[in-house]
Amino acid sequence: MTEATQFTYGDSSSVRPFWAKPELLAKLKDKVSTPSGTGNLPSDVLAGIREEVSRNRNVKLTLDACVHCGACLDACPTYLSTGDIHNSPVGRADMVRRALRADTFWGRLFRSRDGAQARDEAGIQRLATYYYQCLECRRCGEICPFGLDQADVTRSIRSVLMDCGIASRYVATVIETSERTGNNLGLPPPAIKNTIDFCREEIREEKGVEVRPKVDEPAYAMLVPPSADFFLNLETLKGYMLFFHEAGIDYTFTTDHAELGNFGLFVGDKHLAVVGDHLVEVAKKLGVKLVIAGECGHGWRAFKQYVIPRLRSEGIEAVHVFHAVIDAIRRGTIRLDPVQNGDVRYVYQDPCNYARAGDLVDEPRFILGRVVRDHQDSPHSRERTWCCGGGAGLLTDELMPIRLAYAKLWFDDALSIGGQQVVRPCAICKAQLNATLPKLNQGEKTQLRYSGLMDLVYKALVPSSPSSVPEAKA
Repeated sequence: MTEATQFTYGDSSSVRPFWAKPELLAKLKDKVSTPSGTGNLPSDVLAGIREEVSRNRNVKLTLDACVHCGACLDACPTYLSTGDIHNSPVGRADMVRRALRADTFWGRLFRSRDGAQARDEAGIQRLATYYYQCLECRRCGEICPFGLDQADVTRSIRSVLMDCGIASRYVATVIETSERTGNNLGLPPPAIKNTIDFCREEIREEKGVEVRPKVDEPAYAMLVPPSADFFLNLETLKGYMLFFHEAGIDYTFTTDHAELGNFGLFVGDKHLAVVGDHLVEVAKKLGVKLVIAGECGHGWRAFKQYVIPRLRSEGIEAVHVFHAVIDAIRRGTIRLDPVQNGDVRYVYQDPCNYARAGDLVDEPRFILGRVVRDHQDSPHSRERTWCCGGGAGLLTDELMPIRLAYAKLWFDDALSIGGQQVVRPCAICKAQLNATLPKLNQGEKTQLRYSGLMDLVYKALVPSSPSSVPEAKA
């Protein structure tokens, strides 16, 4: 399915993800503890929501404390893009509140002349549809006068739905693939090594430098990029490799966990922990002292909030690659020439999970100011940044109509200040821009481009001694 399903402004209910098959969800259930249920879907969903509300204080507070002031409506990209009140923080929360109050559960949630069973099924379908249109971008939490986190409610409701057998096929697939292979694309070790070798050859040809990264070997540091950097974002991958070479950092890639992205974040904490714990075990097995995260917004959020404390409990430190780059700049161990990135107006747009959940706001700007000559902040920047439109597991073809609608927000921002290239250092952002920018450019007769930040570091890096291989150091 591509873009055949469109939506009318004011009602986006027709745009829904393909749902995962029971056998796929059964594989995921084997990894975590899941309530057994009664076999009656409406009863199980309602019981699960009630249990989550009683267990999760943040969910209960968010549902109870919302006063319908409407502040979130002016901030929410999903509502502003579709005009659908159900596709908004307050609208989604109201569905849950009404369901919890309804004597006949879903029968009162939406008007229908069909029987009770049909109404139940229609209500659950709509609940799941709208909760899978949420980007979990947390922009509503930034604007809410009470600081209510509706994105946490989204994660919790999705978790309940998954326990009951309802989940986006895409989200379920990438979680299962990550848990089975160590990366969400299912790349086998030979494919990862082949990509690294390909990038080595390109660096040799373009920069005159022979880089020799380790793969699955003991080292001081372990680099964990998102798996998309081994497939789609090769300029970003080359940026990591040349930077670590020039900075003289002893590091290794790992094919056992070649994935910073943690899609478990989008459906609660259970699978987030499974994926995160595996990363920790791989770091321990390799005996590294430092783990370095690559460019990925939701990956960094899960890494910072869950994986780093786990690593530190094992005596292993962890940072983002931007921290390592800044340290090298300040120490003078790398040289950068911004002229190499041309006379282009770059527009920096904060990934949601850097700015609103990862405390990574000033660092990328520090680097950008040293690798390009002309850069501007997007009109909506830092904590008020627009989501790319593909977050929270929306990177799937059947959702393209709303992905394009969501993308117009940041696209118009960039054009409003004469931007020529958008910089978004996040794997999901890059995948979303790769899919939507050609269509948006065609519609507006523009030629806006995009890149990550390490792509620009790669171009700006001036090798200290071409064709040499400096001795690696910790």
